[in-house]
Amino acid sequence: MGGIAVFFEGLSSLNFINFIFGGIISGIVFNFFTVLTITLFFSTLCLLAVIISPLLFYLLSVYILASFISTGGLKYESINIYKLLRTGDIDGARKNLSSLAGRDGYNLDTSEISRAVVESVSENTGDGIGSVIFYFSVGIIAGLLLERYFSIITAGIPVVVFCGVILSVIYKSINLLDSLVGYKNEKYKKFGKFSARLDDVLNYVPFRITAFFMLLTTIILSFTLNKSKTKNIYYAKDALKSFIGFRKSHPSPNGGQLESIMAGALNIKLGGVNFYGGIENRRPVIGFDYYGKAGKENIRDAVKIMELTSVLLIIFYAIIIPICVLSSQPL
Repeated sequence: MGGIAVFFEGLSSLNFINFIFGGIISGIVFNFFTVLTITLFFSTLCLLAVIISPLLFYLLSVYILASFISTGGLKYESINIYKLLRTGDIDGARKNLSSLAGRDGYNLDTSEISRAVVESVSENTGDGIGSVIFYFSVGIIAGLLLERYFSIITAGIPVVVFCGVILSVIYKSINLLDSLVGYKNEKYKKFGKFSARLDDVLNYVPFRITAFFMLLTTIILSFTLNKSKTKNIYYAKDALKSFIGFRKSHPSPNGGQLESIMAGALNIKLGGVNFYGGIENRRPVIGFDYYGKAGKENIRDAVKIMELTSVLLIIFYAIIIPICVLSSQPL
């Protein structure tokens, strides 16, 4: 997917559309053809797998979906940085930070590295987990409806899973393009604008669903883990207060939804000054004045919130899919 996107990005800087219409139109064309090509590639791959063996198709579908959902990867990279910080290997943590965050890490201290990891875990709980599951579920529901009302057309094709996989592919492609060109710097300010806005639109609903379950997660953890500790780790009331007060304090209309909850749940300040390619980027601080700085232990706490939120999301969508299908049946 990344290779296809990079190829079209290079091609778009040379085509006549960019010279005649400018960066915004070129960015729209780039987005459309990249997403279309990736979707056709995965569709062809899935259909070939169906022809060879339905079992192969299902195994391929599981592999594709598992590669899109970033729970395991987020935990692995985050805990790896946490372990490096615990042993005092700040240089190693700085180097490994590039696997999670795009900001410059060469001069960050332990607190700033921890903040970067917590912010990355927060946002990726949305677009790397919640949104992927959301669009897979929407595709499953669409596939079930297609199979029910157009069974002749879809005969012989496992259309239910196929629709779920392809819709998650489309979403992940658009999300990838946002991470590739959706920057507000001189190079991508116009070219990447459409990709960034489209990603914002697609994440609007699933991020807010994810935010609800992240709030629920903080309540569960505050009742279960806090009782076994002499000091509270998770603050459910603060998570709600921070969500209400700071959910819009983010350059993205969606990122603040989850970062505000994480800041309140852990009583730490997120946001502030970051550097990208040596260029300073100032963001509003998320969190109340009495919150402290992020610390290495907050990384482990954030990962627990991410993991339980993922479990609750899977349970929710596993329940909502049959409800949607049953409610669509004619009386």
